[in-house]
Amino acid sequence: MCTACPWKQKQKFKNRNGRKLHKTTPGRKSGRLLFEYITLGGILLSAAVLLISLSAYFLPRIPEPEKEIMDAVPPLSQAGNPETASQEETDVAHTTGADPVPMEPESIPFLVSSNEPGDISDLTMEDSCNEDTSVYLVMLDTSMGPMLYYNQGDARWASYLYGGEDPMGTYGCGPTAVSMLINSFSCDSLGVTPVNLADWAFANGEYAPKGGSYHSLIPNALSGFGLQVESIRDYSRENAADLLATKHILVALMGKGSLTENGHFILITKLLDNGNVHIADPNSYENSTKEWNLEQLLSELKDSRDHGAPLWAVSLPAQGCERRYPPSTGSLPEA
Repeated sequence: MCTACPWKQKQKFKNRNGRKLHKTTPGRKSGRLLFEYITLGGILLSAAVLLISLSAYFLPRIPEPEKEIMDAVPPLSQAGNPETASQEETDVAHTTGADPVPMEPESIPFLVSSNEPGDISDLTMEDSCNEDTSVYLVMLDTSMGPMLYYNQGDARWASYLYGGEDPMGTYGCGPTAVSMLINSFSCDSLGVTPVNLADWAFANGEYAPKGGSYHSLIPNALSGFGLQVESIRDYSRENAADLLATKHILVALMGKGSLTENGHFILITKLLDNGNVHIADPNSYENSTKEWNLEQLLSELKDSRDHGAPLWAVSLPAQGCERRYPPSTGSLPEA
């Protein structure tokens, strides 16, 4: 028997009654426990690493909005008068450069129409805003009142990934169009940007990968933020003109052949005295300065009938609320 390795043997002891007791040496027991702990720890660590890796691979990546994106859009407690805004003021609001420095709220001018007639061939997504370095800070005079214009190619959010995958400059017309209405007319949604609406759309199942937004974004987002929205099935010029004359803005889904193969959302914002209309095109600032033939726009609606498409009428909240802006034809309040 090997007596030189006592830690491998059981030592015999006797209790007071003379019975033999067997005791495992401490060295052997502690070594076994240490091995078990190390093995268990390795298994748990491997499982944690695997779980994290799978999560990072399968879950969509939604980057947090940059703080400057949220701070770049000031609260609009005051703006210029659409009747007195000058072209020089409007040009100042449409700036270029990599650093989007916002203007003071009280200095945001109203867009001045170029009086140039719009051509339906100009309504195209081929001139993508991905490379645009412009910052847009301008108000539009609409049937519902003053509205802050947003452009999906704005340098503040053009590269922001809608749904964690698609850049706003290419796929963000839906959130951009909807955010114009919500930011300016919802009772309790001050400072809403296209980035906010893109995140809301993703969280609520309205984001369509590589396709922009589902048509349901329009009624669900607008009603969800307190605005009244209804689907319009009478596409006649007379009906559309009546809606615009009674404080409605029309959300129009333009179809293949005019804007994009997948469709493109624009806002028809105001009926003019000559029968033409102004629009807010989230993809084109220039188009938003022109006058458009209402009947021609209606003829280019997308042939789609799901979720109220291709035409919706939007109006102010039914319950009413303290507006941030007065009627578009009046003077604006003091700060």
